[in-house]
Amino acid sequence: MKKFIAAFLLIFIVNLGCKKMDIGGGGLCACSLMPQTQLSLIIKNNIGADLLNPVTTGYFDKNKIQLYYKDANNVIKQINFDISKPFTYSNDLKINYYQLNSSEIVIQSKSIENFYLKLGDGKVYELNLKTSNYAVEKLSIDKAEAPKEFPSVTTAPFNSIYTLKI
Repeated sequence: MKKFIAAFLLIFIVNLGCKKMDIGGGGLCACSLMPQTQLSLIIKNNIGADLLNPVTTGYFDKNKIQLYYKDANNVIKQINFDISKPFTYSNDLKINYYQLNSSEIVIQSKSIENFYLKLGDGKVYELNLKTSNYAVEKLSIDKAEAPKEFPSVTTAPFNSIYTLKI
């Protein structure tokens, strides 16, 4: 009987310790894992062809892409990124393009203002991010606001997918 009471008491204490992060109980549990925020960037040419897709003429191989920032001494610091394949989330949400994804850029954006994206031997693009807890709210490329691929969708990760047309 003592073991039952001890186990019940432990469950009761753990339940009390797990409080919601947002007032009103609408957020995550304080003991839950935080969702990882990332930037997803689709790169298209002027006719809408996917420039991260290996079958597209003139595509950018991952090894020819640089994502970086410059530290206080103007030294280039590389930022990790991956290239994701197209996927289907539901019948209504399909990503038909490859995406450049980076969660590290979101983490670094808390202390770094300017990031740079170099595609092959071409132009270097300046990136600026405005982030919240769960999403990239705004991406500027060369001081112009980048369009969202799915502007009306508020579901993560679709609300953080942006498009760069070159």
